[in-house]
Amino acid sequence: MISSLENQTVKLLCKLNTTKYRKKEKMFIVEGKHLVTEARMHGYLIEAFSIESKDGYTQITEAVMKKICNTDTLVSEIGLCKMVDKTELANRILILDGIQDPGNMGTLMRSAVAFGFKTIVLGNGTVDIYNDKVIRSSQGAIFKLSFINTDLTEFIPSLNEYKLYGTNVVNGYELDDIKISDKMAIVLGNEGNGISPTVNALIKENIYIPMENTESLNVGVAGGIIMYMLRG
Repeated sequence: MISSLENQTVKLLCKLNTTKYRKKEKMFIVEGKHLVTEARMHGYLIEAFSIESKDGYTQITEAVMKKICNTDTLVSEIGLCKMVDKTELANRILILDGIQDPGNMGTLMRSAVAFGFKTIVLGNGTVDIYNDKVIRSSQGAIFKLSFINTDLTEFIPSLNEYKLYGTNVVNGYELDDIKISDKMAIVLGNEGNGISPTVNALIKENIYIPMENTESLNVGVAGGIIMYMLRG
């Protein structure tokens, strides 16, 4: 059992709560039984820790668990995971330009898995997908997707085989009128500012969701609707 807060493994796990250290070590933490199970199932689990004594886990004390975790409520188990290494381009691509809210990112990841958008492209200024709030809200979706971190001004022009759409309420086609293509890519922009001007300049066609009595939707909600309608 690990009981000391000064234990080297405990220090490592605590350091992984920072983006800089996660990137350096190429590892991250998941909290809770469901996420540990998902990480193990998909081959990303390095080591599991539990406050209970059971097979397949390193036992730690409640004090150590509280030291490591970010949640106010004590979880019974956590997992040390290697970062997702899949970068394949699927037939459905979700491109994110500066999405900053962890909850929105997690929601978009879950919808992407549900509706077949198996590749997510992360542009500059987008929240770290290994942020603990993103991980919790994604509920294991992170292990079922491919991720590409890149400069969108370089990536978007390479999508010659894809039908690419931005999202613009003012200038776009109604979502209901869009014809489904074999390969499709959707660009979603920042919660407050939308798609950046430099990225928007590369987009030839836009879509919007027709609505009543409201000007806009949360990007997580809007993204889910769009991916559902354009699923392959």
